[in-house]
Amino acid sequence: MVVAIVLFVIIIIYWILHFLFFKEYSIVMANFETLVKVLETRDLILMRVLPEIKDKKVKDEMTNLVSEQLSAKKQGNDKLIENDVAINKKLDVIYRELDKSKNPLVKEELRRLVQLEKSLKTIRREYSKAVDQYNEKLVKHPKSMIKFWKMKPLNTYKIKE
Repeated sequence: MVVAIVLFVIIIIYWILHFLFFKEYSIVMANFETLVKVLETRDLILMRVLPEIKDKKVKDEMTNLVSEQLSAKKQGNDKLIENDVAINKKLDVIYRELDKSKNPLVKEELRRLVQLEKSLKTIRREYSKAVDQYNEKLVKHPKSMIKFWKMKPLNTYKIKE
């Protein structure tokens, strides 16, 4: 009986802590994982079509950015977002180059790339919204969240869409 009461109290305390402090963080992390998976898919498609790019400078820049992006996941959300923004800025040039290709496989990959970018637009927006809510929670409870739980503000996307 006493064990059941103790377990019940522990569960209640866990849920209170979760809703007071960790709910927004868990939403951010779920959105981040979705973002990472879609970005990895986009980057793999980019790596497959980069040999079709004629402009050597653009090709080298994009190869470096995609390579950095694949390792940025381990470095946290700031580096991942920074690289994604840099890749996003170069995509128009890539699209124009790939659109000139006569290879039907490249055309199909280009179509997939455009579709992924459309879904990424929504995913980025959702991620930024979740991060804003998380950062608001940090402002409301700075002492308990930043000092006690060692949570820090996160960056959002700054891509003009």
